[in-house]
Amino acid sequence: MFVELRREKTVEATGAIPGRLYIDGKFFAYTLENDLKKIPCGFFKLYDRLSPKFGKHKVHVEVPGRQYIMFHGGNVPEDSGGCILIAANRLNESKIQGNQSDALYSVIKDAWTRGENITFVVYNPFILLAAIAAAGGLYLLTKK
Repeated sequence: MFVELRREKTVEATGAIPGRLYIDGKFFAYTLENDLKKIPCGFFKLYDRLSPKFGKHKVHVEVPGRQYIMFHGGNVPEDSGGCILIAANRLNESKIQGNQSDALYSVIKDAWTRGENITFVVYNPFILLAAIAAAGGLYLLTKK
């Protein structure tokens, strides 16, 4: 299973980072992060853990040097202490609603039960495209 968080442009006025979560290339939910507490871009391991705060199992993200980073419900960037907020609806670039963390847990848990490998990646497609364009531009400049 391939789970990807595609971040969008940060909303400077609110510090919100809107995004979309895809599972195997299909849209699953909207996300929202706090720019000051976001996890870095990259590949991460997902694991199951009982959340003391929420009293139920959540999908957690193994982020080096940090603990208790998980997918959970929330509406605005201030609802995140570094976690990824996940919801069914986006009201605007800085507000979401309709907690989808239990639905995500169910999908991921089923994959774990089947013994599937799960790859989770976080990236900003705009930065990735700019990097590819820059690399292509560099190639054109150096091609003989």
